[in-house]
Amino acid sequence: MAVKTQSNIETEVWGNVEIVCPICRSKKIVNIPMRIIDQSKQLTSLFIPTGRVCDHAFVPFIDKHLKVRGYQKLDALLDDIEPKIDLTPELKPQDIDVFEIKMNLRPEILIYAIRGSLIKKRILIVIDNNLEYLKDTLFDFFDYTFQKSFDAHILIHTKETYKVSKKHYTEYLVLEGKRITGRMKKSLNINELKIEQEFIKEFFKESDSNLALKNLRDKIREIYTLAHKLFEFYNKQDISRPLEAKKAIRYLEDTHFIKISKPYFKFIIDIVKNYFDTEIILIQDKLAEKIDNMWGL
Repeated sequence: MAVKTQSNIETEVWGNVEIVCPICRSKKIVNIPMRIIDQSKQLTSLFIPTGRVCDHAFVPFIDKHLKVRGYQKLDALLDDIEPKIDLTPELKPQDIDVFEIKMNLRPEILIYAIRGSLIKKRILIVIDNNLEYLKDTLFDFFDYTFQKSFDAHILIHTKETYKVSKKHYTEYLVLEGKRITGRMKKSLNINELKIEQEFIKEFFKESDSNLALKNLRDKIREIYTLAHKLFEFYNKQDISRPLEAKKAIRYLEDTHFIKISKPYFKFIIDIVKNYFDTEIILIQDKLAEKIDNMWGL
């Protein structure tokens, strides 16, 4: 079904396509700009990457009526056939006690830990002494959450251990209870982390532990994919010229089949700036700067 949507950039038509993985039969509705469908004379082939619908990558063939007419399985991805140094078995959702995490960790801590990892901060989570048994579970939780995406640097100590080694963590985001403590306590404001708040809210509301964990991991992967694509896109442009937001948003929408709102786009830019150490200058920023200079602001 095709629907008109009002984005922050312009009004355009998007199509909803039901995609079914030809390998595991997982289903998901994927939004596709109709301009992509209209460009093809017959069938449109789309690459569905790992994590977009399920853990498999494949290619569906879509007709003008937004019906999938067939699929092509991929024999292998380059990541699967290149030599791997780490032979540790990949964690699965059922390996992790999500209930224990929900019961013993404040949502605010997870929100801070996610944003801190997205902007490449080192993080220390301080837990009560009687929760030391939970350390391995928490390490597994974060390992799974950041699978094949951000390189998170997260340590977990009990209050007793932190008390005697506090001086070694002055440059860390120290998360304790429901707040940031130490020298970095003013580096993040919980009220500004709307996107992470929504992720964690959904994580706590989902009663199916496996699904809650998988959905959170997939959202983090989506952020990484979009940030990395924007980073590559920006570096292929003439970096001496400001980037046009409309052009960048359309690129991300066309390559990942997701509607990009203005707040989400700004969020992705912030990730690129901090995680990939790249300052993206937008045309709008330059215009605002010129206006300020004109009026002596």
